[in-house]
Amino acid sequence: MEKVSIVIPVYNKVDITLRCIEHIRRTNDPASFELVIADNGSSDATQDALTKDSGIVYIRNRENLGIARACNEAAGLAHHGTFCFMHNDVYVWQQDWVSRLAGFIATTQDAGVVGLYGAKVLRRDGSFRGRSIVHAKKDVPVMRLPFTKVAAVDGLLLAMSRRVLEHTGGFDERFSIHYYDKDISMRAMDRGFSNYVLNLPFEHASASTRKQGKGEDAIREEAQERFAALWQGQLPVSTLSLPEKLRLALGIRAW
Repeated sequence: MEKVSIVIPVYNKVDITLRCIEHIRRTNDPASFELVIADNGSSDATQDALTKDSGIVYIRNRENLGIARACNEAAGLAHHGTFCFMHNDVYVWQQDWVSRLAGFIATTQDAGVVGLYGAKVLRRDGSFRGRSIVHAKKDVPVMRLPFTKVAAVDGLLLAMSRRVLEHTGGFDERFSIHYYDKDISMRAMDRGFSNYVLNLPFEHASASTRKQGKGEDAIREEAQERFAALWQGQLPVSTLSLPEKLRLALGIRAW
């Protein structure tokens, strides 16, 4: 099985990062992955803690370059053919989940962006919300099937092969911290791939990778406007089949 390069961009919150690393190691065979941490200029103890860990590929930027650019830089230094880009506050509660991600990508010919949370409908304004959202959040799952096809995958965890990353051109760095996930999902579909959410129980603990900057709402709104303008000719997007549309209309989830 192809090993996975797990890429985690971080900015401060060293305690959360260390907990995430410990959880990944505890729930997976160490031979199945490498850890690549992209530190966006943390001012806390992150650098000291991570440079002491010989099992980590540690990259330090002098300033906060944003999630998209940090992920691109880290991917360039990663060693394996499958990537898992994730936030440092995500915990997957299934043993050997890294191998399951890698196995799905390896055996699904059209696999583009694969993750844990997404939506079957991406609206004209670039948002997804409502009952087309798909996930297997711990204690409140909406999925019953092992996997399902979606229009877009959320950035809390994005997995893909090196081939998909190269075909899509990597993350668009204009979408620094928002909409980089929806944009790469759209580019994957545009190049003939399909996006999927897997039924893996997970917890998104505190959204610590997002709520740190000033003017967060304005940054998000600007990114949404840019995304909607960029993809206006191809939005909205729906992966709902006719039976799924009928079931959804009747208030029955089809996944």
